[in-house]
Amino acid sequence: MRKLGGAAIGAGIGFLIVVGWIFRPMTSGEWAAWVQTLGVLVAMLWAVRLQVTASRQSLRQAGQVAAMFASHMHWVFRELNDACIKRSWDDYSVHRRILQEVLMQGREVTLQLLDGRSLAMVSSLRTIAVEALEKTEGHTNTGNWMHLQLYFDRRLPSIAAWLSATGNPPESSGPTDYAGLRTSFGPMGGS
Repeated sequence: MRKLGGAAIGAGIGFLIVVGWIFRPMTSGEWAAWVQTLGVLVAMLWAVRLQVTASRQSLRQAGQVAAMFASHMHWVFRELNDACIKRSWDDYSVHRRILQEVLMQGREVTLQLLDGRSLAMVSSLRTIAVEALEKTEGHTNTGNWMHLQLYFDRRLPSIAAWLSATGNPPESSGPTDYAGLRTSFGPMGGS
């Protein structure tokens, strides 16, 4: 695409040189018109270049947000799985809230800017997150921890597979966005 654009620009400049050679400007008004025409053409080319750059940047940013969403989903599902294994109500409550935040982050991903694989990943992970929130909504401190742990344990490989398929292998550490979130919520007894 760049070669084609460069060839078109080169052909346009060559055309202008030939036309300028054949119809040489003789008066100062003709020279001003030629300079103005060149200025307009340069401005138009610059605007097209800026548009292409902005479009590429938007695509790249959407892909990064999608990968971050998937990485956070993997981390929070691991943490919820661990909380269920330990039967820790405090950990479970905090990470369920974090899952709600991660889902909100996932809903901010602009789907129109994603390619096929990333689009499928974000759509699938949004569905998994909604399903997990619905499944965990009525869970209490005395609920069926083993059932929930198995649920999270079954979902982790598919989340990791999505991350790997989009070129973002899962990390062992969690998202830095949520460092300190556990302490900022305070006691979770009634929530």
